[in-house]
Amino acid sequence: MTDITPLRVPKTAEILAARLRAQIVQGELKEGQHLPNETELVAVFGVSRHVLREAFRILESERLLTVRRGAHGGALVLAPDPGVAGRHVGVLLQVRGTSLREVQQTRLALETAAVRQLAGSPEVHRAVVALRECNERVREAVEDPGAFSLRSFEFHHTLVECAGNRATTVLMELMAGIIRRHITDRQAAADSRPAERVRINRLSVKANAKMLELLETRDADAAEAYWRKHLTEVLRHLTDSNGPVDVVDLFT
Repeated sequence: MTDITPLRVPKTAEILAARLRAQIVQGELKEGQHLPNETELVAVFGVSRHVLREAFRILESERLLTVRRGAHGGALVLAPDPGVAGRHVGVLLQVRGTSLREVQQTRLALETAAVRQLAGSPEVHRAVVALRECNERVREAVEDPGAFSLRSFEFHHTLVECAGNRATTVLMELMAGIIRRHITDRQAAADSRPAERVRINRLSVKANAKMLELLETRDADAAEAYWRKHLTEVLRHLTDSNGPVDVVDLFT
């Protein structure tokens, strides 16, 4: 006889948390909205205070609610935070021994796909304007390692976001913490060679500008090929033997 896994009946608090989570995701409960007090919610849902508080704890752990205790406290709705999910993804990648090369290869695939999609979009010219503004902020920070890392990632994130594929954008956001940390560490490691670091940063700004020129011509093949070549070189620079090998190395 085939083994049968016993069914697990969800706790009442889990069911209540799922209902509230759905209302937040669907926009019925808005960011910044205060929920009614405990007495009202207990009556509305027909549950005990213990169950209600346990449901709140679940949603607090997911950063969908924040609860202040006391006479003037209560539950406040928060917007879903990609950073929270990203930290869980980071832990999973660490546990599985994921290499930084694999993370950067995934980033390469996401960005080159975004470039091709953007080249064929009717919004490409508007996107190029926004990306040029981003790249100008990157250019202004070529001599500041910390600012350059943040502004450079902003450019790449905006590129993916402008392509209009929300799933791709979310995936990029889930890896954002790891990618930013990796870039920041490589910038810090180059502090002993500031002239070389600035030279590489300027080449990055130049590559961004060249890709935007190709996007503006709507030549998807040329834009994608150029960006793939550039990101492959970036990947080589970020994952050379002098840097960490695994995701976990960034956090130890």
